[in-house]
Amino acid sequence: MKLTTTLLFVFATIISLPLKSQDCVDSTLIDLNAACPLIWAPVCGCNGVTYGNDCEATFYGGVTSWTSGECTGGCMDMSGLDFGLCDMFLGFTWLNGSCAPMSGCGYTIGNIDYSPNFYTTQWECQQTCGNPLTDCVNYWQMEQGFLVDCAPDLQPVCGCNGVEYNNPCSAFYYGGVTSYTNSPCSENDCIRIPSITDFGACAMALGWARMEQGCMMLSGCSYVGQNGYDYSTFFFTSEDDCQAGCAGNSTCVDSSQIDLTALCATVVDPVCGCNGITYNNSCEAINYGGVTSYTAGPCTTGVTETEGSFLNVYPNPFDNSFRLATQGTKPSHFVVVDVTGRIMTTISGSSVSGFVNTSNWPSGMYIVHVYDGTTRIDHQRILKK
Repeated sequence: MKLTTTLLFVFATIISLPLKSQDCVDSTLIDLNAACPLIWAPVCGCNGVTYGNDCEATFYGGVTSWTSGECTGGCMDMSGLDFGLCDMFLGFTWLNGSCAPMSGCGYTIGNIDYSPNFYTTQWECQQTCGNPLTDCVNYWQMEQGFLVDCAPDLQPVCGCNGVEYNNPCSAFYYGGVTSYTNSPCSENDCIRIPSITDFGACAMALGWARMEQGCMMLSGCSYVGQNGYDYSTFFFTSEDDCQAGCAGNSTCVDSSQIDLTALCATVVDPVCGCNGITYNNSCEAINYGGVTSYTAGPCTTGVTETEGSFLNVYPNPFDNSFRLATQGTKPSHFVVVDVTGRIMTTISGSSVSGFVNTSNWPSGMYIVHVYDGTTRIDHQRILKK
């Protein structure tokens, strides 16, 4: 009796193996003598292989299901599949050339389990199916956008995807576009690097970049921003090359006009530099910031912020290090940027007691921003001798 049971188990196992392998590919469908038309109407088989047309998919590949179009990035396009009318969230999947959320009744259609084609986040989906180095829409930016409150300011920009957004903040965080123009889509302006982009705190010169503020000389660790996008095509070897063919493109920060020895008055008559930084007065903007243009009044940003006055930086000016001290509220973190907006360092609120090493920073003015979560609560200018 035991032997009979064992034989039945082995027989059942043998029978089940070919049935399972036929879920996507059914070898009985393969007919290499079939006369399929010589037309290019690509389909993506459930096995992730691209076939010239549905006839080739069936008779040469033996696949039991497919979707229209080529397979992209090693991921199957799920647009032609129906997972039912249920509201259950299945995850993010490759849909019509991009990562999108999908709901349904389950991951299985017929005998085929499509769960490996779904991802927990859009960023994970893009890393697997798309190409963050070149894709116009970046899902890491959109996920960061859940932490950012963009103001409703109307400053239209045109994204690299041809969609118009209310302002740069909305374009970067809500639309996820990696680049945009400084004007509505109806105007023929140049695509630029968002000012939010960070290339790292390295001192390596990258070249002249076509930034949101104009052509600027930038340094960093590589041409890949913190969003994983490759901005190398936005960089040029000279300022003239950067400005060529881009209407209205101008240099915002001219380092040759920076004079840290200039004696600017201590009066507070704020101006907003073209680099998005607020200076106490026009003298500081020109001589300390090197900006070539500014507007009266403080800058307004796309992120909700309030101003405080409890940050102390000492010594200031400093040589190769400085310390931070705060009064009252303990901030979550500090961000130090140079006059171009490049992030030099980020400091945790729990690490304010130690010295900040600036030995590899060039002489010049920097700004310390203080944050409580996503809200900026104070800032102060500091000067390295």
